[in-house]
Amino acid sequence: MCVLVQKGTCARLEPMSAHSEITRAIEKIMRSVGYPDAIVLESPADAQHGDFSTNVAFVSAPALKKAPHDIAQLLVEKLKESHSDIIEKVEVAGAGFVNIWVLESALVESLNEFRKETIHIAPHPDLTEKKIMVEYAHPNTHKEMHIGHMRTLIVGEALARILTAAGAKVFRANYQGDIGPHVAKALWGIKKIMAERSVTLEKISHKGAAERAHFLGEGYVRGNQEYGTNETEIDVLNAALYAGKSPDQKLYETTREWSLAYYDELYQHFYTHFDRLFFESEMVECGTEIVKKNIGKFFIEDEGAVIFPGEKYGLHRRVFITKKGNPTYEGKEMCTAQKEYEAFPFERKIHVVANEQVGYFTVVFKALELIDPKKFKDKQEHVSMGMVNLTDRKMSSRTGDILTVDWLIDQVKARVRDLAKEREFKNVQTVEEVTIGAIKYSVLKVGTGTDVAFDIKTSVSTDGASGPYLQYTFARTQSVLKKAQSAGTHTDDGRTTKLEDEERALLVHLARFESVVHEAALMRSPNIMCTYLFELAQKFNVFYQKHPILKGEKVGFRLHLTRAVATTLKTGLDLLGIKSPDRM
Repeated sequence: MCVLVQKGTCARLEPMSAHSEITRAIEKIMRSVGYPDAIVLESPADAQHGDFSTNVAFVSAPALKKAPHDIAQLLVEKLKESHSDIIEKVEVAGAGFVNIWVLESALVESLNEFRKETIHIAPHPDLTEKKIMVEYAHPNTHKEMHIGHMRTLIVGEALARILTAAGAKVFRANYQGDIGPHVAKALWGIKKIMAERSVTLEKISHKGAAERAHFLGEGYVRGNQEYGTNETEIDVLNAALYAGKSPDQKLYETTREWSLAYYDELYQHFYTHFDRLFFESEMVECGTEIVKKNIGKFFIEDEGAVIFPGEKYGLHRRVFITKKGNPTYEGKEMCTAQKEYEAFPFERKIHVVANEQVGYFTVVFKALELIDPKKFKDKQEHVSMGMVNLTDRKMSSRTGDILTVDWLIDQVKARVRDLAKEREFKNVQTVEEVTIGAIKYSVLKVGTGTDVAFDIKTSVSTDGASGPYLQYTFARTQSVLKKAQSAGTHTDDGRTTKLEDEERALLVHLARFESVVHEAALMRSPNIMCTYLFELAQKFNVFYQKHPILKGEKVGFRLHLTRAVATTLKTGLDLLGIKSPDRM
């Protein structure tokens, strides 16, 4: 049996690592005394405090109404009784920490999990077969994708992969704004520019997807800048588009297709796909109907508009249908949720959207719960995204100074080409993979709610916490393994007489991989995986510099250890949506 990570890739279910086995043992002991929650088994910063430690005694003390030290002492006694075959020493530290040392033989035995190219990732009990919809990306048509939307794309894809690896059944959804004031502004601006430049739709259609998208972006900026003096004209166009009776319908449909083709190329660039695209234009009629049907129940009329009286529920008021009769984003969301549930009856839906929408989602979630509690009550969450800013530039949609994804890719790729000359890797595919790896890791390594300060130079460094550093470390493992293969050297059964400190540190870290996948999935935090992989790469490079791998009595063991690191790096990077080139 295997856990599907993405199409064609799975993680095989095999015996647990020492870390997982001890974690399960502690959870079993804690359940027996009345504490059912999951526990976290960490690796202390100082190896003198054990291979693993837990503060569960402190966390559970209020619920169990016992002193942390007493709970910790019980854990120590029970673990000594049940797991002496893998635990060398376990003791209480301070007022209630439990520190655990694992037998070398158990750590070395764990290398057997890496004999195949897949890694054992047991489904987490809270996620096994759970139907989770991840809605992300959300680019508006008739604009270029800016780096803010790029973050939701990158984080959403990573979450989808991590949740799948942890046992969930994931549905990737993308809700795109293809109607509304922004489209009317873009079309108005496009017509103005076409008239001034004497160009036709046919002529522009022969350009590439990125060029067409840039042209649409110019139109939006023009319409947005001149809206104040042309408000009536643009509003009339907007109303006609909503009614499906616009004389510019052909212009709308053609430019909409240009946008979608452009986004498809970007999705491929970032190794993502969607199970279903949902469009705002499909939600207008249905959203309006749902809101109007619930006037007097959950919505009220106020000066010609229909609003949700959020103050009744400790929230704030929001307009769901405007005075002009058009549904707002909130109104259309009433239909979107229904259509998404019909497509995939989710048990949980995760919205990966900018943190400026926190207020919006608190109201929308409440309205949906009231309208249809069976489908939506306590089933939706917002993974809040901070901003993405370049360290030396600012962005303004009104002035047209948009930091587009295409521009960022070009800038990073130029740096990667310089790196390629230095490292002597000329493969075009490798340059592409390193470029996307640099961008993705720079975004993913930061906690989702925190702003990203993107530094192009740092993003491509092979010395710090970067995608290329991890990719280069993986390539280093491949170089070692290829040299061994050429020399006819093979890994043995993983046995060794004595572990060096650097070897033990690697084995302990490798044993934590499954729990890191689970934690990243449960916390909706890909940055946890980023930190783990960076630390793994650091530990391997220290080991590589200090100990000869292809010489001496421990060649077989060290090659086996190198292969385990390679497999873990490759699997972890894949969960982040980052490729692992064999050579850099």
